[in-house]
Amino acid sequence: MIIPTRNEEDALEILLKSLKAQTYKNFEVLVVDGGSTDGTSKVARKYGATFIPEYGKYKSLPNARNIGLKKARGDILVVFDADYEVNEKFLEEGVKPFSSKRVMGVVASYTLAEDTVIEKILVSKLKTHTFTGYMPVFTRKGFVNSFGGWDATLGYGEDRSLLAKILRYDAQHSHKAITRVKGAVITTHLPHTLEELFGQQRWYGRTILHFLKKYGNLEEYFTLLKAFYTLVFIAILMAITQAPYWLPMMIVSAPFILMSAYRTVLALIHGKIFGFGIFFLDIVMGIFFTYGLSEYLFRSERGRE
Repeated sequence: MIIPTRNEEDALEILLKSLKAQTYKNFEVLVVDGGSTDGTSKVARKYGATFIPEYGKYKSLPNARNIGLKKARGDILVVFDADYEVNEKFLEEGVKPFSSKRVMGVVASYTLAEDTVIEKILVSKLKTHTFTGYMPVFTRKGFVNSFGGWDATLGYGEDRSLLAKILRYDAQHSHKAITRVKGAVITTHLPHTLEELFGQQRWYGRTILHFLKKYGNLEEYFTLLKAFYTLVFIAILMAITQAPYWLPMMIVSAPFILMSAYRTVLALIHGKIFGFGIFFLDIVMGIFFTYGLSEYLFRSERGRE
């Protein structure tokens, strides 16, 4: 198991506790750390995990995964984020499909935690708190190595370039190389607070253009539209203060306001009462994202957050 970390003391303990309770016991845990200043290393060692300080030219999440890929001794990899928690039969169910030699990867099921108002609103945007992922959590080590691992230069989209290669392979093999299991369930957290949301969206903004230059397709470029919610915020302020040209600004902003309204209605139809906060959060995320984007454009800030 490969777990990249950076100041993940509390989250890591929850994950390692859930791993300790697994019904399947034949596994190792590698915690690859990007310079934590809290008690992450103590927590890792407390639960018997191997703690590996990150090294290399690029200090990044994919770089940490590649280090774990090199150090892992087993044939099957399980790649986690530190804020995961898994059910007690997660490993037992996840490794079963590998009895077939044609299976190269296994996709798990996910449940999204809704502990804070921010999480509840974010889940409302998705309309559901349970879903099946796309990126295999379980993979054969040799399979990932055959693609060269993860692109260590990436921030945003760090797993999408590898996922595209995996899906192409799966398509070439009649969609029998990647399978899904419902019994392996991951509970994961979206950003809990505005501070965490700022860190996430700022990081996306700082790193998305690099990803788009290397791998982006038309669909990925639509992510940049998020920055236009900053324009919505400015337009609303202009309308409130009756500033010159406020009406044209509101007209330009109208498609994004309608988009948020549409998502709000869908969330409410699905019983997500916190959908009322979607418009507010869209604007906040847009501002945070634009801040990171401006750092990349004007200050070339591309280091790991």
